[in-house]
Amino acid sequence: MHIPPYHKRPSWQRFLAGVAIGTIIGYLIFIYMFGELQEKWIEENLALRGDLQDLRQSYENLRKNHEALDQQTKQGLQVGEINIEFLNLEELNIDSDRIMIQQLEDAVRTEASHAIGKSVEEIINSIDLLISTIENKTINIDDFRFQAEVRRIIVTETVYLSIELKMAQS
Repeated sequence: MHIPPYHKRPSWQRFLAGVAIGTIIGYLIFIYMFGELQEKWIEENLALRGDLQDLRQSYENLRKNHEALDQQTKQGLQVGEINIEFLNLEELNIDSDRIMIQQLEDAVRTEASHAIGKSVEEIINSIDLLISTIENKTINIDDFRFQAEVRRIIVTETVYLSIELKMAQS
């Protein structure tokens, strides 16, 4: 029995070359799609970890403040949330880096977390302390160092912070 030599025919050679090139292109597309999905997963994971950390911190602060308020029986509104807005992300060319933005928000939220659960009047009376706490912290992310400067702060049941970032001097 004789096996025909298909590998010598040009039509078979083109077919096999097409299969090889198609396999390589398919593998490259697979690697690209996998990388995109992995990046989205990492971003979502970081966001969820940040939310979990915020919730735990808020829970602890609220629990501590609730115990203090039970003893003092104060009246008035309490701060329950902190919203952060960065004003100059485009100038620093980090407006498309969602991971770095999330890490910046986490760092600023950590510095301002002591305000959660306190009364609005208490925060208004110590607003200079809140601003200096945020502005005196140098935020280190990867190889970048940022200095936060509070441009606007609104205190209601939610504290709204408008922050301008500057590159810190080494």
